[in-house]
Amino acid sequence: MVALWLFVGGAVGVLNALVLWWAVGYIRPDAPGHALVWAWGGALLRWVAAGGVLVVALQQGIAPGLLAFTGLWIARWGMVRWLGFRAA
Repeated sequence: MVALWLFVGGAVGVLNALVLWWAVGYIRPDAPGHALVWAWGGALLRWVAAGGVLVVALQQGIAPGLLAFTGLWIARWGMVRWLGFRAA
């Protein structure tokens, strides 16, 4: 059960980073209204996913909540590093 919450948190962290990367790729200066929709839509999706996983994990106890948070945190920073090295 320990590895499950760490994996779920990590999966949501990777999803968060990929949605952010995808949304930023669609922002264009010639369509400011669409850029705002993409930014807010992506943010809402990321917040709901992360919050939902953390709420469900915390309902199971403090240890699953901390493990889900740890997986989320490690995956998000890992994706930042990976995308940063990829762009360089």
